[in-house]
Amino acid sequence: MRLHKIFCALLMWAAHAISVAETVTIFGDDSYPPVIYVRDGQPAGLLVSILKKAESLTGDRYDVQLAPWKRSYDLALNAGGGVIGLSFNNERAKIFDFSRPIYDDDIQIVTLKGRSFPFAKLEDLKGKVIGGVNGASYGDAVDKAIATGTVTVERDVSQSGRLRKLLAGRLDGAFIGNGKAGFEITIASNQELVDNRGKFTVLPLPLARDPLHLGFAKTLRKQDVIKRFDEAIDKMKRSGELQKLISDTAK
Repeated sequence: MRLHKIFCALLMWAAHAISVAETVTIFGDDSYPPVIYVRDGQPAGLLVSILKKAESLTGDRYDVQLAPWKRSYDLALNAGGGVIGLSFNNERAKIFDFSRPIYDDDIQIVTLKGRSFPFAKLEDLKGKVIGGVNGASYGDAVDKAIATGTVTVERDVSQSGRLRKLLAGRLDGAFIGNGKAGFEITIASNQELVDNRGKFTVLPLPLARDPLHLGFAKTLRKQDVIKRFDEAIDKMKRSGELQKLISDTAK
């Protein structure tokens, strides 16, 4: 009798899990290796691997669609999907529901050797033109410095293009995500950058450590999707699988 009750309970739990699971569209950046990018026409990178693992834990299905970051951000606001790799700031908190942090992204400052400069605080960037991602937030402190003119950012859509502009002398520096691993992968993505690798230097102090999230516009009311995703991330942390995915990405 007891086994029968347990079996029935399991069936009810499975039926409930199926009934609440959803298929949701998740937008993301198509050019931010190794965190998230397009490879051979398919979504790839750390955040995509995390979403695939989370599917098996949540029961939800994630339809991942990648585009330039600003477009993905706008689609998440207007086209009924979530967005992965979202940085938190106070303005976004008014319009998005955020998951817990998934991954801490170190934003490095890259310069040319011979034209480098000391960096310890945001005021050290005053008077310089720095390349950054179109539509990106670098956290409230950096965003405020950009808004007030303390930091001047020239926006673009790809890290490789940003480094080529730096190489051509059109920028004083470039914001490059995912720490030194992101820098090296960006260099490897373009032969001109490979040929000139020795001309670049990464400043010792990162601009910021930027926790990345999954987010949904508040109008979508996807708190249940976020809750299941958060629970999956917690399980991955406890099992060590999340750290393994991060370590494998950094290799």
